[in-house]
Amino acid sequence: MPEPGRGPVFVVPHEFGFQSAIENYNGTWQAKVWARFRHSSLPDLQGRSRRYVTALRRHRADRIESAPRRRAFPERWRLNLQTRPRGRIISLRRTSATGTVEVLGRSFDVDPHWLHRLVRVEVDLDGDTIRIYRLRRREPQDQPLLRELHHHIKKGRFTE
Repeated sequence: MPEPGRGPVFVVPHEFGFQSAIENYNGTWQAKVWARFRHSSLPDLQGRSRRYVTALRRHRADRIESAPRRRAFPERWRLNLQTRPRGRIISLRRTSATGTVEVLGRSFDVDPHWLHRLVRVEVDLDGDTIRIYRLRRREPQDQPLLRELHHHIKKGRFTE
């Protein structure tokens, strides 16, 4: 679990850094496992995913062994897909040639003058708000708000 006041930040695969490596892995998994094969059932998908992860770990064994140990996941925690998501999701994204950004599978207008530039996107799930901030290399502490949008995640029934 993240430390209080800290959490994961999701980065597009084209960017550099640790979180980008995670997003890149997710994209590779989708290409090599999810999209490449037709899965007849969830156990079929899980088996193919297990084989892919085993092969990848074997390929990356030296790097994995040198990584710091992770904390154990809390034993009493249980996934409840019927509970509305809460908290904040923070993503780093790059705006397009028209000043839009892709977040949560949708395109949002940001700023027609902030083209091909990095932004920090904060999705406040409790407040149904998306805030988009400028990121600047020369002044990393100064992140002015570019846009604030109302966005409500529809309540729906999820299954495992």
